[in-house]
Amino acid sequence: MQYYLYIFAAVVLLALQFSTNKAYGVRCGDGAKASLVFATAAGFASAVVTFVIAATVGGGFRFTWFSLLMGALMASLSCAYTLIGFKIMSLGDMSVFMMFLMLGGMMLPYLFGVFVLHETISVWRILGVILLTVSMVFPVLARKKAGKAGGLFVVLCIAVFLCNGVASIVSKTHQINLFNQDVVNAPSYACLGNFMNGVISLVCLLVLALRNRGAEEDEPEPDTEKAVPAAKPMLGAIALIIAANALCNGVSYTLQLLSASNLPASVLYPMVTGGTVVLSAVAGRIFFREKPDNITLAGLILSFVATFLFLF
Repeated sequence: MQYYLYIFAAVVLLALQFSTNKAYGVRCGDGAKASLVFATAAGFASAVVTFVIAATVGGGFRFTWFSLLMGALMASLSCAYTLIGFKIMSLGDMSVFMMFLMLGGMMLPYLFGVFVLHETISVWRILGVILLTVSMVFPVLARKKAGKAGGLFVVLCIAVFLCNGVASIVSKTHQINLFNQDVVNAPSYACLGNFMNGVISLVCLLVLALRNRGAEEDEPEPDTEKAVPAAKPMLGAIALIIAANALCNGVSYTLQLLSASNLPASVLYPMVTGGTVVLSAVAGRIFFREKPDNITLAGLILSFVATFLFLF
């Protein structure tokens, strides 16, 4: 029961975490620079949060090169779907992004659990996979009906689905120590992963800055008399959003890792998926006045119902 309570708390925090992503995107846009600044700051801030957790209640912070390597791999995938997510949320509701993100984080680890870890498979779970696959078509149909079903939207949703799915497999592999390596505890691994997320985002940000600097040197100087300075978002609000993101992410990810060490992948990830899909839609409605159309709502309900089939 303890780990099921962990998952419930993790799901609530996860929905709040991605609400902060959306809030940042609304204020700063979904451009590459703004997204990378957020990913860098949130990565390092989350590393601090999880370091404190490891040092105080996690039995002490530990480090191994294998865990750092796995954390870097997970961070690369996490950074990718976070940056892609900003673009998806600018094209559609947060609930659509969360739907593809969480379904990828459930279906691929489930298949990994069945075919690699030899976990239990049943007719109900096969039906669940089928229904989840069908549910992902609904947001695409909704955008097609609205005349917005561009190929970019579909490609981005598939990319998020794959990135989070593989990231979840990497985390599960680390937590069960599939390769019999010297691994760290859950809070320490979360700290290493978040730190590498910040490092990778910072490197990408520096590369982007150098690229933009070279492009600016080739352009003529703007007319300073006519130039109008762009409005800047309030730094205090941005700092608060990043701090809230780091707190939610650090605690949620640590709770998921602790549960991954003690619950089967075929049970853990469906619970995370179903809960987050629903709560993200609720959060989108409360914080951003998002109201999914009937087709998208049908897909959300179908995906939520399908996740319960994985418990049988």
